[in-house]
Amino acid sequence: MKNLEEILKDVEKPGRYLGGEWNQIKKDPSSVQIKVALVFPDLYEVGMSYLGQKILYSLLNDNPKILAERVFTPWIDFEQKLRSEKIPLYSLENKIPLDEFDILGFSLLYELNYSNILTILDLARIPVFSSDRSLDHPLVMAGGPAVFNPEPVADVFDLFLIGDGEEAFLEILEKFRSLRKDSKDKSDLLKEMAKTSGVYVPSLYNTYLPDGAHLLAVKPEQDAPLNILKRVLYPFHEAHFPEKIVVPDIKIIFDRVSVEVARGCSQKCRFCQASSVYFPPRVKSPSYVLDTILNSLKLTGYDDTSLASLSISDYPYLGPIVDALMEKLAEKKISLSLPSLRPKGLSSDIAESIIKVRKTGFTLVPEAGTDRLRRVINKKMEDDDIREASQIAFSQGWRLLKMYFMVGLPTEKDEDLEGIVNLIQEVVRIGQKILKSAPQINLSVSSFIPKPHTPFQWIKMEDEPSLREKYGFLKSRLKRYPSVRLIRHPLKNA
Repeated sequence: MKNLEEILKDVEKPGRYLGGEWNQIKKDPSSVQIKVALVFPDLYEVGMSYLGQKILYSLLNDNPKILAERVFTPWIDFEQKLRSEKIPLYSLENKIPLDEFDILGFSLLYELNYSNILTILDLARIPVFSSDRSLDHPLVMAGGPAVFNPEPVADVFDLFLIGDGEEAFLEILEKFRSLRKDSKDKSDLLKEMAKTSGVYVPSLYNTYLPDGAHLLAVKPEQDAPLNILKRVLYPFHEAHFPEKIVVPDIKIIFDRVSVEVARGCSQKCRFCQASSVYFPPRVKSPSYVLDTILNSLKLTGYDDTSLASLSISDYPYLGPIVDALMEKLAEKKISLSLPSLRPKGLSSDIAESIIKVRKTGFTLVPEAGTDRLRRVINKKMEDDDIREASQIAFSQGWRLLKMYFMVGLPTEKDEDLEGIVNLIQEVVRIGQKILKSAPQINLSVSSFIPKPHTPFQWIKMEDEPSLREKYGFLKSRLKRYPSVRLIRHPLKNA
């Protein structure tokens, strides 16, 4: 690709755009029948941490008919260079321009990435709107949790895949391969694609305003399905998970072997979209998890691993798998970390096993400051549980505790904010008593955002001045504790 080497000398972190990492899969494009770009509309460091892309990258490339390559949103400096040098956005493995792929598969995790979709299509010289694209352009599709509310970007995508992608994506690719030669135009192809379970083709639906309603609805045309049923991967206990993952050349957010042990969550917190999106809860076999982690560590050289789940405390084999892993990992000085724990899922035995190599992060997520408000949001956690969990952590030598709360929750009162302060004060006192010095508390506070497919989806979000006042209250009340670091999520982003 012309001038690429010279251009990369002038950008921050050229490793984002080079490819060639350990374990990348690079096929001969002329030897395959379908070329797929797995597009993550965010930076390389974010996308390379996403388990969904790792799974699809491995799964698709295991098929000799399919080539799957990675694409990420460039940072502003490289975007400007691509535009000024008139270089189209390309994939990492073979440096294929995006408009030469058969299918662009976007992973949509959150709404803030929507503007990056436009940037990527523009850099690829592909029309933004589905109606402006023909069979001469790649088919542009999307999956991921954000597509459960697809209408904000419905005009952009040719189709959405709703639900788990492991089986459905392969079905879509096979149907596309068999149809494209005989399809006269894109509309014919999309009508057939819509017959695949879990596929939503927006162009086959019209919007209308039902009598007495305040919100638009959609109705199908041309025999499109009235309801789209999400795809659910089942059985799940040995669902495909890659062992030979790509090892990035630069630091990424989650730079370790991270293996999914469960999908879905049984807690059903009322603010949480993931509980609905990934329902029903399913778990992996502990023997499969153990083999996957140990093999992946050998194939990547990482010295850190983690168990991934929406609620790791609910994994029924947590204690045995932690013991089995640490028996193997401790002698190799490989550490194990867990995502946020519910206090009732933390035992002294688990805590003691985790620290055999080194102390990784310890995270508690109370979300609200009082038992009352936690009952409102269906967070099954009480103040006593939080105190007990912090005591176990400090007793095992942890000096840093991460705690996550939200403000602006439904029915929130002044005493709920005061409850956050009181809980933090108590945790600090517990740490001081055990550690003989103040523990470091990283207190992360975000704003409640109503999400589609949750019991709170129609509740109004608090306005910015009110939320700012609540942040100010917490900051003023906690400033007397220098070991407490208040991390506030930007209100404008919320």
